[in-house]
Amino acid sequence: MPNKVKTARLCLLIAGWLKIATGGLFLFIFATGFIFISGSGERSGLLGSALLGALGIFLAAGSAAFGVVDIIAAVGVRRRAAWARVLGVILGVLMLPLLPVGTILGIFIISGLLGSDAREWFSAGPANL
Repeated sequence: MPNKVKTARLCLLIAGWLKIATGGLFLFIFATGFIFISGSGERSGLLGSALLGALGIFLAAGSAAFGVVDIIAAVGVRRRAAWARVLGVILGVLMLPLLPVGTILGIFIISGLLGSDAREWFSAGPANL
């Protein structure tokens, strides 16, 4: 595997695990807020508690799902799957606005998967791994 493709794959793995960890952090923060709001005993707090809990679960699940997609793309890159190259570039572009870490990872992913080394790597066909 060429070095640029290897770097792009590593960046996809790092981004994936960071997104999964972010999902866990969201879940912790919103669960803590849910407990504090629901413990106040006020009727108006119950609606806020339900909304806070639902938002937390939605954000945690969404972040973790994007992390899993990043990891799946990294596995596909290792196996020389053409769909993984396209998916990796899309995920790299989506990471660009996530300053500062996402921007750096996105640039490495895009440059690694769009270079001539990547063209040769993916044109060799799927690897039997």
